[in-house]
Amino acid sequence: MPITVSNQINLSSNSATIKNNSYNSVMIFNLLTMKKEKNILYNQVSLIHAQIPVSYYTINENNNLFVLSTGSYTLINGNYNATSFKTMFLNLLGSSFSMSLDVSTGKYTLSCTSSYTILSTTTCYKILGLEKNKLYVVASSLTFPYPCNFLGVNRIKIKSGCFKTNNLDSNSNGHSDLLATIPVNVSQYSLINYINHTNFKNIIANEDINMLDISITDEEDNILNFNGIDVHLTIQIDSIIEDYIIDKSLNDLLN
Repeated sequence: MPITVSNQINLSSNSATIKNNSYNSVMIFNLLTMKKEKNILYNQVSLIHAQIPVSYYTINENNNLFVLSTGSYTLINGNYNATSFKTMFLNLLGSSFSMSLDVSTGKYTLSCTSSYTILSTTTCYKILGLEKNKLYVVASSLTFPYPCNFLGVNRIKIKSGCFKTNNLDSNSNGHSDLLATIPVNVSQYSLINYINHTNFKNIIANEDINMLDISITDEEDNILNFNGIDVHLTIQIDSIIEDYIIDKSLNDLLN
């Protein structure tokens, strides 16, 4: 009768080889994670729990460009609400622009003393309430079509190419190296304490793995910047092993 042998792997960005400096979100661990054995029927891998700081910013390298036909403006990275963002935004644009917020709809109106054109290369469209990849030619004033959005990251993806999970992801239109998805249910500057309550496990190939890679992204597959704060993960590998002789010792079974 098959038995299950489980091993947990505790990982911390503090002890990893970090591939993106203080971002702490692309990590390599030189660990003998799995060894191929003839008597292993199959393996399962799961993210048991994780402690992830919400130290990344709402405005960041992925969404901080406002591009006009007359020039490009780089927003100041950080966390904002609708009021503090408006102050920062207008300081960048200059005195020829003004902005108002309709509190009943959550929509900004951007006005200028002359005509202006917002180019489709703008990356802060979701923050402002603009349509993605759309050119706006404005005579003097434009009420943005959607409410402004300062929710930030809604889901965090934990990925690993080593495990080859082949989970499906609509953002990549098919299979991915997704290990787990974690909902963001705490406020900025808090700690996400994720526990795998559903006991979800991925079936993976029975092979040697002596190097473990971990990447952490948002729901749109943008690498997160944790700004030097460490991330901690615990992964479990369950090996389903066939037919052991009953009178073998525990050390024999584990070996």
